[in-house]
Amino acid sequence: MQQLEPELKVALFDGNGKVLFSQSYLDYERGHRDLKIILPVYGRRLGEILIDETGSICFEDNKWKLAEIITLDPNIAAMNLLGKIAEAVIVRECAESIDTNKEFFQRARRTGTQMRTAARFHAVGTGLNSTKNRFPQRYNPSDPQRDIIWLDDDNIPALMYGASNRGAGIEAGLQIKVSTDGMRYILNDLLSRRYEVPLVYFPLYNDFERIVDALARKTVNDPITDEIRPINIGEDFIDVRALDYGVFDEVKSYLPLVLALINDEISPRDLVYEATHNPLLQNAVVSSVLQESPNTEPIIIH
Repeated sequence: MQQLEPELKVALFDGNGKVLFSQSYLDYERGHRDLKIILPVYGRRLGEILIDETGSICFEDNKWKLAEIITLDPNIAAMNLLGKIAEAVIVRECAESIDTNKEFFQRARRTGTQMRTAARFHAVGTGLNSTKNRFPQRYNPSDPQRDIIWLDDDNIPALMYGASNRGAGIEAGLQIKVSTDGMRYILNDLLSRRYEVPLVYFPLYNDFERIVDALARKTVNDPITDEIRPINIGEDFIDVRALDYGVFDEVKSYLPLVLALINDEISPRDLVYEATHNPLLQNAVVSSVLQESPNTEPIIIH
């Protein structure tokens, strides 16, 4: 009998350790994540973001509705919504982790930052409902430059390193971009220096290096100093995976859920309720498993 090669899979386990669903680890990492695995694990958290922070899901006529204005291209609509979601995830993680806050904060300031300095400032999403409620004067969902800024306890914004020396008082901040095709949607923004703040990119289909290669030997006008210089990788253009891989992986997991919402494959109610009210999925967890054949017990590897 032919012996099958072991296969690495991602599996959803219930609270008793029983495998509910599984899929190829390679497909999972490439971004083709099975809704049956993603919905129970990430559905509630995504629902909270879409209701509380982006206002993308609302309760109307006694039912939950998707309030987003959907374009003719579902992928563009998904990327626009994921950009707002990524903003909310980064702000949340910066609030929960001083290390994460420092990583993003010092990139926004374009300089290394001591922990005690970073601890004085908290991340604020310019387009989030929490900002509208807490800092209405800083709420600006159509801000063309900064998706995230940092304020101290007196609501004074952090400045870019060296900005005060030039008398410009340029606020530190980050532009957040999420895409499955950065060569098409991100590259021109970088070459035109559309943003005066660093751009943090979520490469959902792992194309960060392709964009970096396309930027090689290119020069641009610095929007602050007006000097001709190259685009600095890690300063002007930043891979979010280098700052916090967990933030990247969470947003990547939302891609199939957002597409399913836009394409009416799942409803907002599914997102809000089904994942948390199904008794089989209580305390469910996702792990990577090594399975030698469909009939053998999987070995959990993390």
